[in-house]
Amino acid sequence: MNFYTVSANDFYLAVIKPAFQDIIPEGFPYNGTLNEFTIMDNVGSKKNIINIRRVQNILQRRDASCDYIYKKVFGADTRKITTDELYGATKFCRNEFYQGDLKDWRSSDPLFGDRILPFFQGAVNIDVASNSYFGDIERVASPTAQWSTNVFDGVFKHIEKYITAGIIPAGQTFAIADGTDYSATPTAAYTLLNNMYNAQPVLMGSFVASQLAFYVSKEIYDGYADYLSSIQQTAGNTTILENGKSALTFKGIALLVEPIWTPVITELKGSKGYAAVLTVRGNFVFATDKDYGEGEDGKTALEVWYERKESQWYYRMFLKAGTEIALPEYVIVALSDWN
Repeated sequence: MNFYTVSANDFYLAVIKPAFQDIIPEGFPYNGTLNEFTIMDNVGSKKNIINIRRVQNILQRRDASCDYIYKKVFGADTRKITTDELYGATKFCRNEFYQGDLKDWRSSDPLFGDRILPFFQGAVNIDVASNSYFGDIERVASPTAQWSTNVFDGVFKHIEKYITAGIIPAGQTFAIADGTDYSATPTAAYTLLNNMYNAQPVLMGSFVASQLAFYVSKEIYDGYADYLSSIQQTAGNTTILENGKSALTFKGIALLVEPIWTPVITELKGSKGYAAVLTVRGNFVFATDKDYGEGEDGKTALEVWYERKESQWYYRMFLKAGTEIALPEYVIVALSDWN
């Protein structure tokens, strides 16, 4: 039996962390904005997120005494970020794979086992991406679902929670109407972004444009691009990001496309839907535990082996994952209704 393992820390460094740094393996189909997440890599089961807020109005008039009134320079409160224990397991049989037109390849593909591992890695990262945004552990997934959306709670689940609690005020939320077509009416994309920009709370004005971002469905991005073209102002609304990619801007704030948003929302909704979020960059938090694993030593995160008596390759991995929003009050969101 051929067998090899990868430790929990090595798995984190080789698989999970690169996905969030947007270092995409060759042939990997996902290329989104996971690199915008802040990673907490030492969350065993739960950990505090400490919100430190500067307190203003500390300047006072001096009077004819030696008495001083001391005020706090900051206030703090805590929330919990939690992780769920997850696993992935699959197996492949060479004889089942090489059927039909693929039979002629069987003898000329001695590295079959090595070729499967990148597909397994890619599948794991796609599931991490879809759940990081759309995960809801209370969701009952359709048997025909193409996207994983119920293994840990994602950013939009937390946004919904904070809207219900009033932490994200109603004035910072917008509904995207059914049937909206940004390609047919690109002005609608501009109007949406403008409404979101104007809905920023006053304290967001202390951030410069480079510290903020619009995260949007591709159709909203394309609609805004078409709008700028129609008024011949595209050149003045483009910037170059740190990774060398170009992006449109709205009043200096970058628009970053999340390509999986529309297909996932469309599957959940049953018809086409979109999303857009304006917030502080790095505001989305992904939690994991780089030391978590199972196996004989309790520290193995990835196991791959070939079982000779069954003529099959086996792949098994373990990780912890969870999300939160560091500053939910600095979120402006526009959503189609997919619940």
